Amino acid sequence: MTTCLQESAGADAEIEPFTVPYRPLMEPTPAGRDLHLHTSPEFAMKRLLCRGSGPIFQIGPVFRQGELGPLHAPEFCMAEWYRPGWTCRELTAEVEEIVAEAVEGKVVARGREIILAPPFPRVSLAEAFAAAGVDAEKLRGADERGAREKFYRAYVDRLDPWLAGQGALFLTDFPPALAMLAQLAPDGRTAERFELLIAGIELANGATELTDPAEYRRRFETDRSARAATGKSVTPLPEAFLHDLDQLGLPPCAGVALGLDRLAMLAAGVNRVDQVQAFPFMR
Repeated sequence: MTTCLQESAGADAEIEPFTVPYRPLMEPTPAGRDLHLHTSPEFAMKRLLCRGSGPIFQIGPVFRQGELGPLHAPEFCMAEWYRPGWTCRELTAEVEEIVAEAVEGKVVARGREIILAPPFPRVSLAEAFAAAGVDAEKLRGADERGAREKFYRAYVDRLDPWLAGQGALFLTDFPPALAMLAQLAPDGRTAERFELLIAGIELANGATELTDPAEYRRRFETDRSARAATGKSVTPLPEAFLHDLDQLGLPPCAGVALGLDRLAMLAAGVNRVDQVQAFPFMR
């Protein structure tokens, strides 16, 4: 188990971390400073991969500031795992098998029973937008930030309603502006990233992982700039992680994060994640 308190919460433009002040009470101790509850164990797990851990998984709590609603909570349970030598194609097959077996082949989502029989459809983001009546090519912006804003608006306004009417599917082939930390396809036009959704409810987010240290730093800096431009807090770069990437190297691998509270919610046939949490935040 990696620790929940980290010196850097990463730079994701959309996720707000909890900041926790550390103040020394005994000597000798490290100097006081702000720490962050991790929003994902990704960086620590990738540091283990750099050190030759081989396939690894972790199940534990993660924390995200400001998230509260039927599908969100400030603290929830995540399963995250990495497979050296795999790509997102092998990983989607494993994810669908695990999910289908965990819920015994069916869930109840948005008031209807959905049978989970692998293989689930693989639908590129462009195909999904087309089915929802949107030309994805028109969403490409002149810069990453502009493209993200266009995609997110179209996703919420047009794609979410279409996805809500579907069963289980994998969204694949995201545009580079939405690559997050996924590797780009050889032609550079899409990212090797996927999301598993059931009736439009996101359960898992995975990728063939980026391995280039310089590109990691560039994407982090892009996200930091986006956070600053929208008035969000800008946390330090994960320099220890970047050092390991540069000096040790991340092996080619695929990784995925799966929200267990949402999976339990669907398995139980209820509508809110707080209905499957003991003593949730607002009770």
